[in-house]
Amino acid sequence: MTGGKKRIAGFGPVSPLIRTAAAAAVVIMSAYFDRLRIDVFVLLAVYAVLGFLLAVKSKWRKRAPGSRHLVTIFDLIFVTALVLVTGGSASFCWPLYLVAVIAASFGRAGFTGAVTALLSAVFYSAAIYYSEKTVKNVPADFLAALALVALTTFILARKGKETTMKLAKTDAMTGAFNFSYFQECIDWAVRSFEISGRPVSLLFIDVDDFKAINDTYGHQRGDETLKVVGRAIMSAVRKNDMVFRYGGDEFAVILQTDSEKEAFLVAERIRENVRRLADGLTAFKKVSVSTGIAVLNKNCASKALFLEAADRALYESKRQGKNRIAVYPGSAGGK
Repeated sequence: MTGGKKRIAGFGPVSPLIRTAAAAAVVIMSAYFDRLRIDVFVLLAVYAVLGFLLAVKSKWRKRAPGSRHLVTIFDLIFVTALVLVTGGSASFCWPLYLVAVIAASFGRAGFTGAVTALLSAVFYSAAIYYSEKTVKNVPADFLAALALVALTTFILARKGKETTMKLAKTDAMTGAFNFSYFQECIDWAVRSFEISGRPVSLLFIDVDDFKAINDTYGHQRGDETLKVVGRAIMSAVRKNDMVFRYGGDEFAVILQTDSEKEAFLVAERIRENVRRLADGLTAFKKVSVSTGIAVLNKNCASKALFLEAADRALYESKRQGKNRIAVYPGSAGGK
């Protein structure tokens, strides 16, 4: 864990105490300037009690369902109390609502930020009406700022989440999807075939003599070879096909087709791309790949059988002399 993460993690248990101290400070200052009202005092007292409970009952904080949402509501109550103390519609404290919206947008998934913005508008309008008997004094810039901040932070949080999810599914070296995501996708493909008969084919692709490349030219050249092969595969497949780094020097491709001929044509494009893009990487032997093809059908309808079929086809292409394409249960030789 980095130092930044440690600081953030360490702030969690302290934040309830800060809430309690903040509520107490507002009460003291309001009393000092003779602006303390009984209604505001009640709001701040409830808020302080909540902060105290969160501080001493850490187990409750972790286990209580919806406790994080409850904290957000009480934070809005605290800001509302500040607004009432500092002049209602003339208060300079309304931007604190925006802080709550930003925190909710980045701290939780979904539309929590938008809901917090809506609650902020309700709380603020209620405070203005309570103190001034009208909502006409609610500043238009307050509502505009709420909407803008909620929308902006939602987009940024959503984009950040999508980026994180993509990184979690992607192999850092080749840019292909990783083995873990392959397992999810192959499970989904089998279930989809069982329910709707959706056609799927699987390609297992192995770099020929990869160990010799590593031993002769070093691991850096081996890594470069894997990157080139990954690019060659991804540039050869179609839009709806998915490319994975299966492990080591082996790749997998899930094709949305049950045509052996169509799958073979994709595999042939991959083989040609590898030959063209990897030209010059090695001198003693051209970089090539062997490919095994399996089609998900009634004779190969389980995940285990599907993977085994593609693996056997790959073994057959290797047995024939490498730089070949084999289709399970028969085979078709490459050039």
